[in-house]
Amino acid sequence: MTSETFEQVLTAAQADGSINPAWKKFVNTKFFVPVAQPGAGESGGVRLRTRDSKGDGTQSIVISEVRERAEDGQGSLLAALSGADVVRLLQADAAILVALSDRTFDIAHDRVAWLRKSIEASLAKAAAARAAAPAPAPAPAAPAAVVLEKSAPVAPAPRRAANGPLDVAALKPRNVTIAKIGLQFFVPADWRESTMSNGLRFHDDSSGTVLETVGYLKPDVSLNKWVEQRLAVVKHEMRYLKQDGEAYAINGAEWSDRVTGRAIEFTGTIPGDTAESRFLVAFVRVDGIVVAITIRAPADVFEENRALYKWFLTRVELDEMVAPTPYRAPDSGSGSDREHNVDGGKAPSAFGFSMEGRIGRLRAMAYSLLVFLPVVALTLATIKLPTTGGDNLTYVIGTGVFVTLFFCLRLMVLRMHDVNLSGKWIFGFLLAVAACGAAWGKDFTTAGTIIFWLGMVIIYCFIPGTDGDNDFGDAPGPNSNLVKAGAGVFILFQLLSLLGQASMRNAGGYGAMRAAPTSWTSADGAMVITFPAKPTEVPPPANVTKRFGTGAVQQLGASLNNTVYSVQVIDMGQLPPDPEALLQRMEDTVVGNDGTLDSGATHRRLGTYAAREVKVRARDGRMRWAKLTVVGTKMYMALAEAPDAKSEQAAVAFINSFILNR
Repeated sequence: MTSETFEQVLTAAQADGSINPAWKKFVNTKFFVPVAQPGAGESGGVRLRTRDSKGDGTQSIVISEVRERAEDGQGSLLAALSGADVVRLLQADAAILVALSDRTFDIAHDRVAWLRKSIEASLAKAAAARAAAPAPAPAPAAPAAVVLEKSAPVAPAPRRAANGPLDVAALKPRNVTIAKIGLQFFVPADWRESTMSNGLRFHDDSSGTVLETVGYLKPDVSLNKWVEQRLAVVKHEMRYLKQDGEAYAINGAEWSDRVTGRAIEFTGTIPGDTAESRFLVAFVRVDGIVVAITIRAPADVFEENRALYKWFLTRVELDEMVAPTPYRAPDSGSGSDREHNVDGGKAPSAFGFSMEGRIGRLRAMAYSLLVFLPVVALTLATIKLPTTGGDNLTYVIGTGVFVTLFFCLRLMVLRMHDVNLSGKWIFGFLLAVAACGAAWGKDFTTAGTIIFWLGMVIIYCFIPGTDGDNDFGDAPGPNSNLVKAGAGVFILFQLLSLLGQASMRNAGGYGAMRAAPTSWTSADGAMVITFPAKPTEVPPPANVTKRFGTGAVQQLGASLNNTVYSVQVIDMGQLPPDPEALLQRMEDTVVGNDGTLDSGATHRRLGTYAAREVKVRARDGRMRWAKLTVVGTKMYMALAEAPDAKSEQAAVAFINSFILNR
C-alpha cells in the first residue's frame, strides 16, 4: 500500500475540520527545498534560499513534494529535506509556502514558530527521559556469533556455547501480559520491569539492553499508517538515529494471516553516551490493535544478541478476542457505528457532552468566554427584572446556571486531560469537600472550595499541556487568531470582574447589584433622603410613641448587606426651649451605653438649622453613623448601623444624601 502524500493528508484533514494530522505528516514528509548552500550530508550546513514571493517584504520559501513545483526559476539548488528540517533551518519570521497540485498551502511565520517550538519540546523531553534512565553497565566481552535455533522450546537465553544454538532454558523466561490489548511475550526473569504510558519497559542491567512495548486500540489505522506514525516519533525525538536499510516483514511462531508485522533498525549515539547503540523497532497489527516493540542496546551487545532479540519477536502473541466489537474496524469505511478515536480525532468543541479529548490554555479561555455569555445575559436580566419574579423566571435562571456549570466542569476536565491528568480528580475532590463539609461544618467547605478553585486556576491558566500525544489524545494544534482574540477578551473580562468585585466590596457588597436606590420624602416634605434599597414602615419604639403619641412619629427602614438604614421624624407639638440641648440628648441616645464617639460629633448646619453628625463605635465592633437636626417643632434623624467599618462608604453616602427643603 502506497503511503499517503502530504497533500492527500492535508486535503482530508481540512475536510474533517482538524488540521492536526496534517502537521504530523508535514514534519515527516520529504520536500524539495531551494538552498543557497548544499552543506554536508542530508541537512548539515544547509542554508535555505528565501525570497519575497508576495512582494510585501515578507520572506518565505517555496517547497514541494514535486521537484518541478519547488524550482524558483533562478537556478537555485534543490535539496531533499524533511518538513522538520525546513522548520529548524528556516530563519525567524519567515513563512513556508507548500506548492500543491492546484494551490499553495501557506504556513505563516507564527505557525512555523509553533512547529519549531513543538519539535524542540519533543527533543528536550526525549533527552530528559534518557538522562533519567539508568546508565548502562559496560558491555561484556563479545562471545561467538549466535545461531537461531528455529525448533527451540518456548523460552529465550543469553548464555550459549560458541557457535551453538540459543540456550532458552538458561534465561528462566517469564510470561508478560498487557491485558487491555491482549499482548503476551517472554522476557528473561532477571530483567527489571517498569511501567510507561500505554505499555511496559524492561532493563537488562548486565548488557544495557532496554525493551519497550506500547499498544493502542486504533481500528482505523493500517500497519503502514502505524509504521509511518511511529517513525514520525522516532525522527522527531531521536534525530541522532539513522535508519539501517529498509523495513522488513516479521512473523510470529503462532501468527496467522490476521497478524501482520514489520521491523526497522536504526543506529546512532545517544546524547551523553560514548558508544554507539542499535535499535530494532517492530510494528505489529491485529484486529484494530497496534503494537510497537523497541529493543535497544550498545552496538556490540546488539550484534551479539541479534538472534535472541529476533527470537523474542517470534514469540509475541496477541489474543484474538481482546478487541471488543465496538473497537473493530467496520466493513465500510464510513460506517455510522465506528467508534470515535481520540488519537488524531477532531478537537473538542466549546459546547458538547463528551468528556473525551484535550484542549490547551488559550482555547480553554476562549471557550470559557462563550460558556459564560449565558451567565452574563442572566445577570443583566435579573438586574432589569423585579426581585419578585414568578416561578417560571426562577426555573429559567436555575436551569441556565446548571447548564453553565456543567460546561464549565467539562472545560476543566478537558484542560486536565491536556496536562495528562484524569478529570475524575475534579469530581473526587468535590465529593470529598462536600462530605467533609457535612461532617465538620461550613468553614471546612469554604476552605476546601477555595483550595479547589485556586488549584483549577493554576492548571487552567498557567500549566502548559504535555508535549505531543498523551493518554487522552493528540496534542492540540496551533491556535487561530480568533482563539487568541477570545482568550485575550476572557482575560480582560476577568480583570474587569476583579476590579468590579473590589469596588462592590468597598461599596457594601454584592447585594448592591440587585438593590435599586430609592429617594424618600417625609410626609411634611421637609426631609429628603436616598435609601440604598426600598424602605418600609417600621413601628417606632414604645417609649417614643408613649411620649409623643402614635401619630406624631414616622419611622422607616431598609436593610442591605448586613447594614440597617433608618430615618425617624418626630413632631413634638411645640417648640423646644433649647434646640441645642435637644440635639445633645438625641446624640447621647445614638451613642447609647455601649458606644463611644469616634473623633467626636461634628456640628453642622442644614440650611439655617443646627445639625450634628455622629460616628459611634460600639463595644461589640458595630458602627453607627447618624445625622440629627431640629426644625421648629420637629426632630429629623438619619441612622445607619453596620457590623463593622467596612460598610462606611455606603453608610456615609446614605447620611450625606439627607437634605432639608426648608
